[in-house]
Amino acid sequence: MKKIRTGMMTLAAMAVLGTNMVTAAPLQGKELSVLVNGNKIEQMAIQNQQTVLVPLRTVAESLGFQVAWNPQTKAAEVKKGEISGQVALDQAQNTLYNGTTYVPVAFVENVLQAEVNVTEDTVKVEEEKEAAPPVTGNVTKVMKNEKGNYSILLNGYETGIILHLNEDTKITSADGKELKPEDLKMGMEVEATHAKFMAMSMPPQTGAYSIVVKSSLESPEVLGTGGRLVSVEKGQDGAYRVNVEGEPLSQGSQEQVVLLITEDTVIVNARDQKAMKPEDLKPEMRVYAFYGPKLTRSLPPQGVAEKLVVEIPAEN
Repeated sequence: MKKIRTGMMTLAAMAVLGTNMVTAAPLQGKELSVLVNGNKIEQMAIQNQQTVLVPLRTVAESLGFQVAWNPQTKAAEVKKGEISGQVALDQAQNTLYNGTTYVPVAFVENVLQAEVNVTEDTVKVEEEKEAAPPVTGNVTKVMKNEKGNYSILLNGYETGIILHLNEDTKITSADGKELKPEDLKMGMEVEATHAKFMAMSMPPQTGAYSIVVKSSLESPEVLGTGGRLVSVEKGQDGAYRVNVEGEPLSQGSQEQVVLLITEDTVIVNARDQKAMKPEDLKPEMRVYAFYGPKLTRSLPPQGVAEKLVVEIPAEN
């Protein structure tokens, strides 16, 4: 059995297929039957010297996607949850055959996130349901889009992953209590399972199957700043203070804040989750600093650090 695999799957991708990826009408080549999740569809696939082309609408809808025509961009658009893609037609409309838009199997793999296997007479398309090994880390940002859907950034931009949540994502506490997406807070330590394939963006993105909250910060209202350490100073009392400057991670958070590190402050390496000491901190390190809402009115404000998640890039 010959398996065609052209690359990692793309989440929330814009895939524009031009004349160099398709065969001009009329389509010529060997006809192949198409099975989607084991069910045969009426339209045939076409195998030519360049690739295998399948009917977009029938395959996409069989995988649960919505398919619509955008007259402004002259493109067919597909969408399911956080996954979306677009097939643009050029002036020659060379992806059309008998009124049907055909796309290479690469589009089915890379955008529709399905497994494609090609045999002598059949194209088999299966939804990708395999999960990657669980990942443990710290929630460094909680995001909510205009549609009310939540996503979390786990372990920072340089060393982490963005996990998109949907109605099927199971969220629980360590003792099994069911939680909601709005219960997720910055600084939480979680264990997550997600789809095996993900967008090759920076950071990678994929959908979350489950999230287990292992621990939370004490402050009911957690503030956060993601950026760089402007300075790391040790006072005469032996206590360390760090000046953090960067992006406010939530409403009420600061662009710049000076934080006292106490014996209760958790400092962790975002890449491997190993504990760090205050003396390991150096100016210009990238950190996600989490602290409570009690701050001085000085400039910059001062407070107490509850957790620092430090991004340390891998050594080449």
